[in-house]
Amino acid sequence: MAEAKVHNPIEINPETCVKCNLCDWICPGDLIYKEEDNRETLPEIVYPDECWYCGLCQSICPTNAINIVFPGQMVHNQTNVVDLLGKVVE
Repeated sequence: MAEAKVHNPIEINPETCVKCNLCDWICPGDLIYKEEDNRETLPEIVYPDECWYCGLCQSICPTNAINIVFPGQMVHNQTNVVDLLGKVVE
């Protein structure tokens, strides 16, 4: 049985990325890896299935080379917020 392809939530544009390491430094899930002090290599998304979709990497990128891509099931979610989070108890 073939493994399901893992959605990669982080797209890095190789044309505009300046390979500065900021995305690796700020990622709270430590899923982005960038060889330090090497301006030749692009950052790698080593644990795409652990992404929190927080957008910190995108917000810190000085050249806007990072785009967060949400999977369709997140974008088109029809679940009621109360059902998703539970009822608030007063």
